Parts: sequence; structure tokens; C-alpha cells
Amino acid sequence: MKILVNCYACSPYKGSEPGMGWNFVSSLAKKHELHIITESKFQKDIDKYFTENPTEKEHYNFYYISKERHKKLRKIWPPSYYWFYKKWQKEAYTLALKLISKNKFDIIHQLNMVGYREPGYLWKIKDIPFVWGPIGGFNITPWNMLPSMGLYGAIFYGCRNAINLWQMHTMNRVRKAMQRADCIISATKDCQDSIKKLYNKDSIIISEVGLVKQTNIKVNIREKNSPLKICWSGEHSPRKSLNLLIEALSKLKEKNIELHVVGKGRETNKWQRKAKSLGLNNIIWHGWVERSTGLSIMGNSHAFIITSMSDLTSTVILEALSYGLPVITVDHCGFSNVINSNCGIKIAVKNKEQIVNDLSKAINKILNDEEYRELLAVGAITRAKDFDWNEKANKIGYIYNKIVKQ
Repeated sequence: MKILVNCYACSPYKGSEPGMGWNFVSSLAKKHELHIITESKFQKDIDKYFTENPTEKEHYNFYYISKERHKKLRKIWPPSYYWFYKKWQKEAYTLALKLISKNKFDIIHQLNMVGYREPGYLWKIKDIPFVWGPIGGFNITPWNMLPSMGLYGAIFYGCRNAINLWQMHTMNRVRKAMQRADCIISATKDCQDSIKKLYNKDSIIISEVGLVKQTNIKVNIREKNSPLKICWSGEHSPRKSLNLLIEALSKLKEKNIELHVVGKGRETNKWQRKAKSLGLNNIIWHGWVERSTGLSIMGNSHAFIITSMSDLTSTVILEALSYGLPVITVDHCGFSNVINSNCGIKIAVKNKEQIVNDLSKAINKILNDEEYRELLAVGAITRAKDFDWNEKANKIGYIYNKIVKQ
């Protein structure tokens, strides 16, 4: 089929949104003719890729639009980003109309950015089926966990919650785009529930993250009496809540554990002081490292832990699974959709004390039951295969076919 894709962020060499955009379109391009509108700052990366892979170029048609930037204004008022992003979306709509006058498209797909706040304007085009997603951004940081994030975190994420709730109920263009869509793709179960509740629209869950290839095919065995190596990775911001894991470690009687922390941020010094005050000397603080180094740290670990209170679905969780690492995670955000009882342990989110205690129990379980940990590790490798990009493209292709037939 011939598909018109609005993919603002798209790069074969970057992670996050640009990587997500590229992986979706590169997988879909194997079976469909794609016409992709993207931001011009990614043209250099895309041109470089096609120089290195010239035989693939015929499967893509890229159109570039430059977005106006005001770095000083964004520093003063960060939400100003959306002013210029909205203007870019209007220009994408104008370009789309020109492309439609010359091509007969079967589907229009609003792919990214993932956040629901900016649906673009391609939904206004009539007579061509419209697909939107994966969509995210509806998550609310648990109110009762705000005090555990410190004063700054409590104020910041409390305000974010309030603004997010207001936007969900008042953004008219979002509501119109939702009602216009022939299919909505949700990034997580929470997003699916929110879309149904707010807009009375059903949606299909397809995670916004995936794996290009399986990293590992064997379990990392922990030798007897050797330390249990746990990996934690992420930006050191209040929402990532590493402090919960630090407190959980302090409750363990058995200390044959190494916690390897990858990342850095405004909370680093605070968390390091907390660990020191609790007498923990088994934490290795790596800071920000090269991707290859980070993956090496992960590959030498025996388990991975996620404590974030506000996220969609982090790519790092899939990388951990692909390395055969059982994942202990809060039962929240997109993590709930990824982790099951075969590959990890989910911690309910009720209150801080309960989370800390349950984290401690989960760590103690895999520390003292290597057979159970290895069983989860095998399950992790198996689970990672469910997030192959080609499999995601097959699911979206099925959606396309179903809509066109209807």
C-alpha cells in the first residue's frame, strides 16, 4: 500500500523518539511504499544511512521541513517548544495536501511524536483513512508518591499532573483527532484506558519501543558465593526514584550484592549522600557512559531494576530482557505491559513504605534462589522476542489492511 506518514523525529543513528520513528518506518518500508514527512535536522543522518545502504533507498520517499528554534526562549519558558512544533505541524499539513494532489494514498499515519498533546493536522484530510499512534503521555505520577521525590520533585510532578489532567479534558483539537481516527494505537494499557475514558474510543496497544535484534541467547550464570550484580540505569531526576531502591537495599540483612548505577543528574549527589548515610558501600556509580559500556555493564549483571514513577516504556527495559536479566519493576507505566511473571517481578504501587519493603523482598528472593532467578532469565530472553520491530510492523500492517477493507 501507499502510506503517507507524519514522522517528525526520524534518525537511524539516534535513540528515543528519532530512533523509534526510524525503526517503525524502516520496518514498514519492507512491505509498503512510504512517503515520510520529517524534520530537516534529521536529513544528514538519513542521507548518511542511504550512502552506506544505497540498495534500501528505493523503499523510501522522504520530505523535509525545517522547524524554527528559539533556544533562549525555551530556556526561559520550556513549553514554548510546542509553539514552534505546532507551526511545523501546520506546514506538514500543507505539504501533505500537495502530496495528496499528486498521489493516491491508502492510509495517513500520524506516527510521532508520541505525546498526545500534538495530533498535528493530517486528521483534517477527508476520504483517506487516518491512523494515529502509538500515543502516550497520559500517565499521572502517583499523588501519594510525590513526597518521596523531595520538595522540587513533589512540586514539579504535582504541577505536571494538574496541567496534564487539565489538558486531557480541554484540548479540543486532540478530541477532534481522536474522533476522526479510523484506528488509534496506544503505547501502554494505561494510555488505552485513558483514551477510552476520555474520548470513548477503542485503541490497540503497540509499544512505542522495540528491539532491532536479540542481544543475547544465553543466561548469565551467577557463581556460588559471588555477589548478585544488579543494574539500574537512567537520568538522575526525581521521577526515576532511585532512592526507593537505595532504601530497599539498606533493609537487606545479606549484603552480597553490587548495585551498578548508570546515569547522572540533579539528584546524583543527593542519592549518593543517602546511600552513605545508610551505610551502603556496595553501590558503583558509573555516571553517563558510552552506550557500548552501558550495555557491557548490563551484560555482566544478574538482574535489572526499574523504580521510575513517570514514564512510557523505556528501551532499556527491553535491552535488559534481551540480555537475559530478570526485571524487578514497579507495576506502573508501560513497564506493566512488558514484564510478566515469566520474566520478572512487579511491585505494586500503594505507598512508599510498601514499595521499599516489596523491593527488598524481591531482591532477597532472587539473591537466595538462583534456580528461580535463572528461570526468570530464560523467560526474559523469550519475552524480548515479542518486541521485535518487524513484529510491530506486521501488527500495523494488519491494521492498515483491516481499515482499507472496511
